[in-house]
Amino acid sequence: MQTRRGKCMPDCALWYAAMPDDRPKLRPLDLIPVGGHGAQQFLLRDPRRLSAQEIVVPADLAYLLTQFDGTRTVREAQVNYVRRFGSLLTSDKINDLLARLDEALFLDSERFRQFAAEIEADFRARPTRPASHAGQSYEEGAGAFVTVWQPRLAAANPPQDFALDAQRPALIAPHYDMNAAAECYAAAYALLAETERPEVVIILGIAHSGGAAPFTLTRKPFETPFGALETDSQMIESLAGAAPFDLFADEFLHRDEHSIEFQAVLLHFLYHEGEPPKIVPILCASYHRSNGEFADPAQPGPTNDFLDALRQTLAGDARRVGVVASADLSHIGARFGQPPPLAQAHLDMARRHDTALLEKAQAGDAEGLCEVLAGEQDRYNVCGFPAIYALLRALPVKEGRVLSYRQATQPQTQSCVSFASVGLRPIQTTA
Repeated sequence: MQTRRGKCMPDCALWYAAMPDDRPKLRPLDLIPVGGHGAQQFLLRDPRRLSAQEIVVPADLAYLLTQFDGTRTVREAQVNYVRRFGSLLTSDKINDLLARLDEALFLDSERFRQFAAEIEADFRARPTRPASHAGQSYEEGAGAFVTVWQPRLAAANPPQDFALDAQRPALIAPHYDMNAAAECYAAAYALLAETERPEVVIILGIAHSGGAAPFTLTRKPFETPFGALETDSQMIESLAGAAPFDLFADEFLHRDEHSIEFQAVLLHFLYHEGEPPKIVPILCASYHRSNGEFADPAQPGPTNDFLDALRQTLAGDARRVGVVASADLSHIGARFGQPPPLAQAHLDMARRHDTALLEKAQAGDAEGLCEVLAGEQDRYNVCGFPAIYALLRALPVKEGRVLSYRQATQPQTQSCVSFASVGLRPIQTTA
């Protein structure tokens, strides 16, 4: 087992001795198959980025990790390992693995909960939301960002026969890695650049780390290479007053979530030479899933109530308000729990599914969007659905145009993520 140490991790090893009746519980983590010149291995990392460590384990230990779900004792996990592989994994080796997991903050332990509480308290005390992915997913300095992204937008070549509405410009844009999806991002923001600058932009992101509430807001300005992008207190407080739940209870989810950060950075870049728009950052949880089944978000309840409030708030705002759904599409392959190999037939089926979803989005058909997803029981893992659906519920869309569509394949993990940029026009237009 290899450990890749991040700068925020302690240097000392922890002593750990699990008792036979202990029930270790692994936190929700990414378990990513990685290729090599030998036996299959898996990369373990924290999607919430609370831990900067990464651990590489062989396939047998990856299986053992699946046993640490809080319901099995260490002894039971050990017995299941023997049954699966026909060999004994000693208690010392299991203790060593648990020690490394606890040191990496991968276990749902008292140590992790104390660490997370301190990090959350620090975040809530900050006046701004720090730029979590600067220097990794995009350029850290303003000059460097402009040098890289200005040519990308200049090369985007927006369609001549389609324009966004000046009063309600709306986009679906990726939240995939900014450099890997640069062409797709550029297509969206080059089109936005051709309309009048919005005064406010609602950004509907995805809460990849979950959340108890279906939607989560923050009042904190977002730090970008161009300074702090302010949030719009008028709309945020209106939504907070109308919501049937606490919109800020899970505010900590905003700390490292990239889906809103990437759009905020590009918006600030687009308008950095003048007064940039204010933003309303809304994280959408997986409100369309319940006990592994598709749940209709139009049914009476907190999700439906909030979306009604969002629509009414937007309809009653006389300012130029844009809406961006930060949404990727299908996630298929071994990284997402599907058996390898990843074949062209899988990519073709995912493309057809994405096309069906995008057709419903361009028609403003929120109900049809649900039907497409429910018909497949979301087996294509469309993580951006909650943001796209929320956009269609908030803004009555008449027509749209797909600007760019891509499938990013990862041969090493036998996986693929697809994404698109789409311009949308509302029923009531100003053009």
